[in-house]
Amino acid sequence: MHFGQQFREYREEYLHMRQKEAAYRLNLSPETLSNYERNERGFSVDLLPVVQKTFNIPTDYFMAMIMGEPLKSVREDKENQPIKTNELKERYMDSFIDRHRELFEESAELREFVALLSTLTEKDRRIFLNSNKAMLSLIFKRDKDRKAD
Repeated sequence: MHFGQQFREYREEYLHMRQKEAAYRLNLSPETLSNYERNERGFSVDLLPVVQKTFNIPTDYFMAMIMGEPLKSVREDKENQPIKTNELKERYMDSFIDRHRELFEESAELREFVALLSTLTEKDRRIFLNSNKAMLSLIFKRDKDRKAD
């Protein structure tokens, strides 16, 4: 198994993160990350430490990913596996919050936006956020096309 497949497994099974979110965190297009994860393109050596740091991947998991070893075998204590998985998710969320704390502190509009989102049902929130992501993607694409001209 190659690093790309290992990273996909880690992202899905341990972080429960979508590919688009991971791609944006790495400053990659979702298509590029998809190519990496399908091993159509290899992760560059320079990108590997960025991946580990960005997603706060513990060294034992990261080494297993590089060596192509099954991630489930890294920590064999099956009884504690759910606890460790929750710890990984918590570490990722803490890291994410720390990186974006300043944005929340500086932006009253963002805090209001999140407060409004919290009043929606989960289904309505998902619909609303996906609509906004689609709109932002169009804006970014338009800006990218303008820069290319």
